[in-house]
Amino acid sequence: MLLRPAPPITRERTTPAAPAVVHDLLVDVGSWPLWSPHVVRTEPASGRVRPGWRGRVKPWFGPATTMEVTEVLPEGGMRWRTRALGHELRYAQLVSAAPGGGSRVVFTATVHGPVGPLVQRLAAPLSGYGQQRRLERLVLLAERSAA
Repeated sequence: MLLRPAPPITRERTTPAAPAVVHDLLVDVGSWPLWSPHVVRTEPASGRVRPGWRGRVKPWFGPATTMEVTEVLPEGGMRWRTRALGHELRYAQLVSAAPGGGSRVVFTATVHGPVGPLVQRLAAPLSGYGQQRRLERLVLLAERSAA
């Protein structure tokens, strides 16, 4: 059965915080639990990610998964992937300069695999809600850090 591609699960926010401030929070493993409420634990628990970085992330709602960072953009966020139930989940947490100053932050998730488009469509409401919560917390933290 061939499934039609599903649109990416995407949420975005703008903030007066500079892209460098937002980027630092995205790539600093120790800050993840501060802006990503589902993260209970990371292994390693600190440090900065770089392309090829691999670590374990334990959410409150399920088993730990291995995360692999595939790209880190200079002051621009990162892309990473993980595997679950025979599928690859790909994420982008990107930041860019917003027109007029500040930052535009965009989170995107896609599911690739045998029934990836179906899984992605089913997960979209909950995943989108989670992205929005993480974005709100990240923006608040960035604004407090910049003050």
